[in-house]
Amino acid sequence: GALLHNVRSRYFNDNIYTGIGSPILISVNPFQNLAGLYSEAKQKFYREQSAAAGSGEEANLPPHLFSVAAASYAAMLNDARNQSIIISGESGAGKTEATKKILMYFANLQRVSGNETEKTSIEEQVLKSNPILEAFGNAKTIRNDNSSRFGKFIDIEFDPSGKLTSARISNYLLEKSRIVKQQPDERGYHVFYQICAGASMLPELGPSLGLQSASEHAYSSVCTHIPGVDDAEMLQEALECMDGLGFSSDEKRSVFQLVAAVLLLGDMHFQEGNDGSLIGDAALAEKICELLQVSRDDFTRTFQYTTLEDPFNKQIINMQQDPASSS
Repeated sequence: GALLHNVRSRYFNDNIYTGIGSPILISVNPFQNLAGLYSEAKQKFYREQSAAAGSGEEANLPPHLFSVAAASYAAMLNDARNQSIIISGESGAGKTEATKKILMYFANLQRVSGNETEKTSIEEQVLKSNPILEAFGNAKTIRNDNSSRFGKFIDIEFDPSGKLTSARISNYLLEKSRIVKQQPDERGYHVFYQICAGASMLPELGPSLGLQSASEHAYSSVCTHIPGVDDAEMLQEALECMDGLGFSSDEKRSVFQLVAAVLLLGDMHFQEGNDGSLIGDAALAEKICELLQVSRDDFTRTFQYTTLEDPFNKQIINMQQDPASSS
């Protein structure tokens, strides 16, 4: 009871962070921007206080994401041991934003210490990966307009001097079912709506994708708009980050052709045929085959039959599918 009262009292005073000893930080999402909470001045304060504590001086580190990041960084250098920061919470708690702010702290720490290189630095690449990961892995839910629908592990490597040398992001447990079905007032992954709204930003590719507005596609028609969010602008940001990370034109083309093909697959319908189900819209099937770069015969056979392998003679057996199974 005392802990909850303390958290509540601090929250109503715009102190959204509460510490439980040194290793645990409780964060309450304010659902608004608090002025100066993550400013350069705030980062400088925690850098200086952390440095003072490291040199044996008395330091004051109020509970904050930056205090966790600073303590972890200092412990890594002083003890020469790996450090872990675990960010957990329910949907809408602010995990995605907390991750971005901690990465921002580490990135700015590199600049201040003079470790930034002339080329795009590793810390900048880590930051640039966020809009891309969010486009393909985040979605609007009833509780959160930018909910991560996957787990993420970020491994950042430093050398003994504290210079960031490499980073690796591992993603897992993507909510695949959200691609094809969403609850009322929820959306699929942001990229589907972004590409529908901003196809014109892909001048050589956009017209060939065969996309319409998000409301016209089965996989994106449940909820097409997030208040205050411009999907076209978000696509532009993702494109700029892809350029910054060194995506080639062919790689970007392949990515967006695949996204468009997934959307169009949801618009397919089937009818009963004499030899398995038949694709109802030949032109749509041709477009999907073009985007996926597969033959029309192989594509048609996939929906017309389900295949089994005879365990004795290893022959492939084609079994007719009905329209419901093909869908």
